[in-house]
Amino acid sequence: MKQLHSFDELRQIKDTKVYALGTFDGIHRGHQRVIRKAVEEATSVNGVSIIITFEHHPLTILHPERVPKRVIQEEIMDTVLEELKVDYILRLPMTEALLKMTADEFLHDLCNDMNVEAIVIGENFTFGAKGLGNPEYMKKVVADKNIRVLVQPLLPCDGRSTPISSTEIRKAIHEGRLEDANHWLGRPFQFKGTVIKGDQRGRTLGFPTLNLLLPNEMATPPDGVYANRVCIDGIWYDGVGNIGDNPTFRNQYHRCEVHVFNFDQDIYGKEVIVQFISYIRGEVKFNNLQDLIDQMKVDEEQALAILANA
Repeated sequence: MKQLHSFDELRQIKDTKVYALGTFDGIHRGHQRVIRKAVEEATSVNGVSIIITFEHHPLTILHPERVPKRVIQEEIMDTVLEELKVDYILRLPMTEALLKMTADEFLHDLCNDMNVEAIVIGENFTFGAKGLGNPEYMKKVVADKNIRVLVQPLLPCDGRSTPISSTEIRKAIHEGRLEDANHWLGRPFQFKGTVIKGDQRGRTLGFPTLNLLLPNEMATPPDGVYANRVCIDGIWYDGVGNIGDNPTFRNQYHRCEVHVFNFDQDIYGKEVIVQFISYIRGEVKFNNLQDLIDQMKVDEEQALAILANA
């Protein structure tokens, strides 16, 4: 998948184009429906599929203090898009000028002299200044260019009236409802981070852990113990992890620790991916080390049982 950063770069692609438009801030199952349709249409006309999205959330300009936490990092997002067989992604830089573009101006830059066959969007997609453009308006504007607008229906959250959205997923993550979040994402919630040196206390307790700082820009599950999977050098391992500050011990800091089963190597400075499969329990302050060790053994058994069925 090739990266683009401007309409000018987009114009240099001479192939027949099929666009998928959206914020795509989670690449959840609803987003995937839009993207798969674009890839399918591009293949059918021997063209290329192009994701059109934004480098940053519009609120970074409008209300920086209200920018929502991410549910997927950009690097992992690109991996997911490559798995969906997307040809190009255009991340438009989020600027005041872009926010002030009218719906007509946006469509002109997107479609004029671009050899566009079709545009795929979700039914709630809006565009242009103040979000005044919508699917019906888009159909009307591009009709004389013979560009098809393919509107995809929203996917409902199971058992709820609300559609799958990054907002619902973010809420589920914050509340520790990982099964919901993972189902709506279509994959486990995960983040990539660098292994840092911890207190090495886990090793003395018989539970060596990988320590990672939590990415500031990411939604974070509540403090507690989790069934995890960890990717190290391309190999996935099962594990049991903790988010929090280890209240049993003094002078701790907020972090993620994962005890990886059947793994005992020093990999400080290495990047790993941590997946959160299920919440097991909240963080507890133990009266003594033996109580902590006993509970860690119980947590390990629970994690193994969860991961065996996940």
